Amino acid sequence: MSKQRGFTIIELAIVVVIIGVLAAIAIPMFMGHMKQAKATEAMLQLNKMALDAKTYYFANSKYPQGTAGVQPGADGGACAGTNGHFAVSNGWTSDPIWTALSFEIVEPALFSYHFTSSSPSTAQGLAVGDLDCDGVTITYVLNLNASQEPAATYVEPAPSAD
Repeated sequence: MSKQRGFTIIELAIVVVIIGVLAAIAIPMFMGHMKQAKATEAMLQLNKMALDAKTYYFANSKYPQGTAGVQPGADGGACAGTNGHFAVSNGWTSDPIWTALSFEIVEPALFSYHFTSSSPSTAQGLAVGDLDCDGVTITYVLNLNASQEPAATYVEPAPSAD
């Protein structure tokens, strides 16, 4: 008589448990890395905003005064767009503050952007977004200060903020 060979139920159960443990570890790590990759947009654009603001400051001895309109859409509104992004907007060029800064984003965005300056030597930029579309927004802050030389500091949200 020949014996049939195969896996026992215990061996199959052990494999299922191992796969479950690996998935329980890997999926949250993957989601965290996805959020981190998406958040990179905010820091890149705020860095660009800081460079544009410094350029404006060197040319005019002040930051553009006033509050720019929120672009490209309302805070957290990207989730309603195609692929969870804001569509490319031309609203940047119709706003005098964004135009003065020469700042615009010409690709679909995850974040909405703010710029405010009420003093010639200080300004603030914000990037606000809802990366996982759960209704909770995170805010990246750019603080500009030109008491001596124009300088920029960045404040990132807490890692578990969204």
